[in-house]
Amino acid sequence: MRNIVLALAIIAVATPAYAQLSPNLAGGGTKLKTDVEVRQEQEREAGYKSGLSKIPDAKGKADPWGGVRSAAPASGQNQSRSNAK
Repeated sequence: MRNIVLALAIIAVATPAYAQLSPNLAGGGTKLKTDVEVRQEQEREAGYKSGLSKIPDAKGKADPWGGVRSAAPASGQNQSRSNAK
């Protein structure tokens, strides 16, 4: 009984390690790209870069919750709290 439990424990520990070491049957090796694939990749990259250039730059700090919050307290109220510490 003890040998069976020991064998099951070793199998349980060794299985994940074996899965990491086994070769990937789906991927195989590296494949050279054809001219058509290279052109398609360049077109995708150009489209991606042009899309990035259309995103506006943030000039200042953006406050996405600015419209949800109530108005900021008066400056006198903030100073009285900081002086009380």
